[in-house]
Amino acid sequence: MSKLIQFPSQRQLVERLLHLIEFNHPFIFLSGPAGSGRATLCELLLTRLPEKVQVVSLIGRPDMKMGEVRQLLLEQIVDKPLFNPQDALADSFFRMMEGKPATLLLLIERAHELPAEVLSELWTLCRHNDTLTKPHQLATLLTGDDAWCRTARPGLKGRAMPSLELEVAPLSAPEQRIFLYEKAKAQKIPATLLPKAKVEEILSQSKGQPSIIMQALEDIMTDRRPKKSQPKLPIKQVVLGFVAVIGILLALTYLLPSLFSDKPEGQEMAKPVSTTLPAPIPGESPAGAVNQADTQPGAASNDSGALVRDWKPESQVLPKKVESETVTAESGNYEGRRIVISDDVVEKLMTGPSVSGALPSEVVKELTGDESNVAKANGQAGSQAKQATGNQAATTAPASQTGPAKMVEQAAPAPRVALTPVTTLQQKAKTHYSVQLMGASNRPAVDSFVAENQLSGKVWVYQTQFRGSPWFVVLQGDHASLQQAKAAIRQLPPALVKGQPWPKSFAQVQKELKP
Repeated sequence: MSKLIQFPSQRQLVERLLHLIEFNHPFIFLSGPAGSGRATLCELLLTRLPEKVQVVSLIGRPDMKMGEVRQLLLEQIVDKPLFNPQDALADSFFRMMEGKPATLLLLIERAHELPAEVLSELWTLCRHNDTLTKPHQLATLLTGDDAWCRTARPGLKGRAMPSLELEVAPLSAPEQRIFLYEKAKAQKIPATLLPKAKVEEILSQSKGQPSIIMQALEDIMTDRRPKKSQPKLPIKQVVLGFVAVIGILLALTYLLPSLFSDKPEGQEMAKPVSTTLPAPIPGESPAGAVNQADTQPGAASNDSGALVRDWKPESQVLPKKVESETVTAESGNYEGRRIVISDDVVEKLMTGPSVSGALPSEVVKELTGDESNVAKANGQAGSQAKQATGNQAATTAPASQTGPAKMVEQAAPAPRVALTPVTTLQQKAKTHYSVQLMGASNRPAVDSFVAENQLSGKVWVYQTQFRGSPWFVVLQGDHASLQQAKAAIRQLPPALVKGQPWPKSFAQVQKELKP
């Protein structure tokens, strides 16, 4: 379901429509600018309607004629109806539905695009239904733009229950931002395509209308801006140019050597230079030369032209006595480093075990053969750790012996609000309006609302039935017209405006008070 319907303002508007359709069967104009979300709200409303309500829907088009409108509506009410499309809608409806009480919702979307006769015939249908002994439970909901709703509604008169106008308000700034990011996530738009500057630009252009935000996101994904047509590649010219370049390169490979050559014609090629090494100088033995007397048996040893070298065995003979000033010891547990200890230090280590602790304990133990120092050091460290643990336990013990926590006193319940006598509300003029501050099925919630907003003695509270359960309504004010009621709503404190109050006629209130 669209994220639009999850906002508090939209949910409350749908709940109000459900209450009116199921309880009062009104004639409602749902107004709002293009892209405000009227169609989305209607879709949600259809999913929330009770099963007993039969929906007769129609989406208007400018090319529709009145006869086509009557046919589309009546075919949804009765299977295979017999009627004359030229007859008024009310005449055909009541003739076919005589003796068959029905619960209907006539949902006409884009009513401002239909012929003007549609509005008058729907109003006549509702007025005639009011005069029946057993009237049909008939509710009518028309959606259209603001200008059409404000112009059409005042001309509908003659019913005890006047027509109502509910406006789909634009989204607030936080709701716009939430809606944009949720829709971008649903369409899998990368974050790189929605930098902060682009988001601010979209929100400033949307003016709270969800459809403008959706259109901007679709433009980002599909890039609907007109693209410049790329010029066609001249394949023939490219091929000819490529062949010409190859011909020029081949010609240069033949001409350039002859142009830059300094060799006279007929001259023979120079002989290759001999790579034979010159004879060795007498008395010198170059490195790497091999003595022929050693390699060839019977060869003359006084051949001065031969390359000779002193033969040395690959392995050296070890001396009979090792003389060294240092002794090398390796330790595998001192960070992998090699330690060199002089002879005098080794002698001191062997004679006196009390040496500096610069070496690891394992090295000292291995060199001196004395483990007493290590064991003593380890025992001393263990006793210090045990003493520190005991001190810590002694310190934390008193802290754990605290008294029981004090019980938090529970807040006292709000005082119970007395219900307004029915006679008081029955005496109000049916054409006057009041302001409904809240409605709830929970009586303590009403008591808390009145107490928190200090409304005791300033409001009327009455009980009715909604969907078979008790329903409590809080009203404030008696206003002579709908405009005065709306003006009073604008003067309410912010805490009450947050609850989305709305004007309510006393004719509707008195109808709800009937058993």
